[in-house]
This record gives sequence, C-alpha cells and structure tokens, in this order.
Amino acid sequence: MSALDRKVRSLQRRHSRAYVFFLVFILCAVLTIMVGVRYYVLEPVRMQDNSLYPKFKKNSVMWICKLPRCTEGIKDGDYVWGVLRNQNNMVRKVLGVPGDSITITNNGKVYTPHRNFKWKGEDAFIETRSIYVPRKGDTLFFDKLNDVEQDYLISLMHEQNEKFYIKSSLWQGNREMAIERIGSTKVGNRLVSLQEIDYMPWQDRYLVELQIFQSEPGNAPIHIKREMFSAKDSSKISYYVVPEDCYYLVCEKSSHCADSREVGYFTKNRLLGQANKTANKLQKQMDRQVSRAKKFVKMTMKRNSAKRKPTKN
Repeated sequence: MSALDRKVRSLQRRHSRAYVFFLVFILCAVLTIMVGVRYYVLEPVRMQDNSLYPKFKKNSVMWICKLPRCTEGIKDGDYVWGVLRNQNNMVRKVLGVPGDSITITNNGKVYTPHRNFKWKGEDAFIETRSIYVPRKGDTLFFDKLNDVEQDYLISLMHEQNEKFYIKSSLWQGNREMAIERIGSTKVGNRLVSLQEIDYMPWQDRYLVELQIFQSEPGNAPIHIKREMFSAKDSSKISYYVVPEDCYYLVCEKSSHCADSREVGYFTKNRLLGQANKTANKLQKQMDRQVSRAKKFVKMTMKRNSAKRKPTKN
C-alpha cells in the first residue's frame, strides 16, 4: 500500500462518524471527571483577607479536599475549611485537636502538647487561661470549667440546638452580693446592663469583676457565677456530654481575626475539608509563573513605549 493510500485511509477514519463519536465521548468523560473533582473532591477557596498571611495572602486560592478521608486524622498545623453557625465559612489553622490542653497567656505565649510559640499582637486573652479541647463522649461539668470554657460550652450547646437558659449571681468569696451591683460598672464607655450579663463574653465579665473588686472592701475575689437550666422544665444542668470531636482553629495573625478565640470550638461536622498540600503547591508555582509573565509583559510594553517616543533634535 502506497503512502498516499495510507494517508487517504487515515483521513477517512478521522472523519468517520465512529471517530467523531469517540472524540465526543472522551471529551464528555473528561468534562464529567473535571466537574466531579471540582464539586466533590477539590474546591478552590479564595482567601478574603490576610488571616493566614504570610502562608496565604489575600485573594490567593487555596485548594480544599472535601473527601471524607480529608477530615479524618486532622492534626496540629493543618489548614481546614470550617463553617460557622451563621453559615459563614473560613479557612483557619488547627491549634488544638480533641483531647489537647492549650494555654494562652496575656502576653501572647501559647503552650500546646505539640508546640510552644509567641503570638505577636495577641489581644483576645487579657488574662492567662487554659482551654481543654473536648473529645466526643467527654463529660463537661459546668461549674468545673473556667470562664472561657463556659463560653465555649454555651456556644457548643447552641450549635447542637439545646434549649437552656443562664442565670448569673455575684459573689465576693463565699458571700453573695446583690446582682444589681453590676449595673454601676462599665465596659468601654457604656454602663453594663443586667440583661446582658448572662451571655456576656468572658473578657467583659472579667473587667466587670475587676471594677467591683477595686471598689469593694476586703481581699476576697469577685466572681460572677453562672448556672445553666433546662428551658423545658427549669431543672439545673450540671454537666454536658460532648456529642462530637472538637477542634480549636486560629488565624496566623493574632489580632482582629475571627477564630476559635471568639466563636469557640469547631465540631467535626462543621469541617468542610482540609487544604490539599500537592494542589496548593502547584497553585503557588503557577501563581509565581503568572506573576513573572505579567512582569515580563509589563517590562516589554515599557521598552516598546520608550522606543516609540520621538527623539528631540
């Protein structure tokens, strides 16, 4: 068979219906796989702020693996995609996993079972506190928790749609004081309302206790005691069994950034996925190449523009 005959037969095969159908089938299969990967395996998440700077800058893309195995075995230092109770989502770094005890000091030092470091600009913890990150099945006794852990437990129970209410009382040592005494204290430039004290953040309650202590005689500490009651029958709730593993997620930068310091634990079912290291490495390499290409184009246009400028005689 001559070369011309072979060429003619090859062209006939390429233009046959079977060949066209085969190409369309392959194209559809590739497109289906790409769509499946995009929606069920990997999702690009654009960073809306500099909360993870310098690892991830604002407007950079982080690829998140959404497979169930990607939320298994999450460890300290991993980047995960979590969703809040109001359905807002955020990418944060794991600082504490179930069973960890974390200590954050008022000067920004952080101690965990995995690492210790200094958190520059940390201003959420105005007093040193230790936080236990609960596991599924842990029993938390409300009156044994510190003020930060109580806030986190209340947030956790709200997330689980538990129906309860809080009742606060004011104590100096073992002596109960009139709760109305709180009404003469200030947070910022405003007077504190008794209606807000039950769910007031621990930092504000600490400042209220400090103000009362400074104005009361005696050395006994001032403490705002909170008790929890069932909304169904008003029975006291003294403990709570944790229904899911919990994680403590934080920003890379310490101040003015919403994370577990503000919203509490992230439960397992609120973790949508984990950052895929391979995909993010490729993304960074691609970003660098695009950045270089943009610089090259810009420099080339500058040179061409300079060449086109008429010279003065």
